[in-house]
Amino acid sequence: MDVLAEIRYQKLRPIGVGQGMNSEVFLVFDPQLGGQIAVKEVPKTRFGAPAASYFEEAGAMFASAHPNVVPVLYACQTPAQISVAMPYYANGSLHSRIEAGPLRLTECLRVGHGVLHGLTQIHLQNFLHLDVKPSNVLFDDTDRPMVADFGQARSLSSGVVTAPRMYKHAFPPETLQTTLATVQSDVYQAGLLLYRAINGNPYYEAQVPVPHELRAKIIAGKFPNRELFMPHVPKRLRTVIRKALRLNPTDRYHSATAMSDALAKVEVALDWTVTVAANGTVTWRATRGDRPDLAVELSPSGVAEWDVSASTAGCAGLRAKCRERYWRSGLTRKDAEAHLSVFAG
Repeated sequence: MDVLAEIRYQKLRPIGVGQGMNSEVFLVFDPQLGGQIAVKEVPKTRFGAPAASYFEEAGAMFASAHPNVVPVLYACQTPAQISVAMPYYANGSLHSRIEAGPLRLTECLRVGHGVLHGLTQIHLQNFLHLDVKPSNVLFDDTDRPMVADFGQARSLSSGVVTAPRMYKHAFPPETLQTTLATVQSDVYQAGLLLYRAINGNPYYEAQVPVPHELRAKIIAGKFPNRELFMPHVPKRLRTVIRKALRLNPTDRYHSATAMSDALAKVEVALDWTVTVAANGTVTWRATRGDRPDLAVELSPSGVAEWDVSASTAGCAGLRAKCRERYWRSGLTRKDAEAHLSVFAG
């Protein structure tokens, strides 16, 4: 027996402005539930398929229920649009957290594991997400990372799907060459997500090619630069990210679980917090338990010249015998960052 019911909500304000290609998301008050939720509205004109496809996104979210996947509360329609209701998470997205700079190492690993666990569940339900990016990773009230937005998700019945229109900087190379996507396409996007999270968005966005060069550089593996990392990033984490970003899908991790297992082997010797000042000065600070905090600073000293210095809490600098190892002046940015790799571990 079909039941025709009425659902109402009051729009309060838009959220995630400019982060969706085909939809808008609003913070709303739902009088039926008696609280605030998030509602994604998708115009029906954006669907190129019959009406049966209207609720595919909501169905994929419902089927992929998992602690690291944003749940769907309900889905409904008006004559003009589809509405998908989800919990509202005041802690925001990964995009907002990495806008100023990198995540701490331990935080990057925690977020990476959460995203990969969510992707594992999505793949087990025979879906590809195909839109793994910082704005689609939300944090719940306990700060748990959750994969959101199934607008580009595709049912995976034969192991291969035709790639949809995606965020232009996150196209896996194979989708630009063959238009086909597999589980390894999600792995690629997870690797790109970690690259952005550990280096910070400004570091990543400085590499973005001009539009007419973007496609060729993605296909050639030149965007992003797999050799370019912030100097504090451990070698093993660089290796994990590089493998996820390999051009040939068969050379990547065969599953999100395999990538998560590799990430679990990354050891954090010093858990650096990185801040970037308006003048370009970069400061790394590490808490070391029973020893004073360690601070390392990279600062501009002139035209195309940089100084590197290190200090401990309560001291202007390290002891004189250590200065030769840790202090440098008048370096190029490249040489300064190469020198800072002594701290990476």
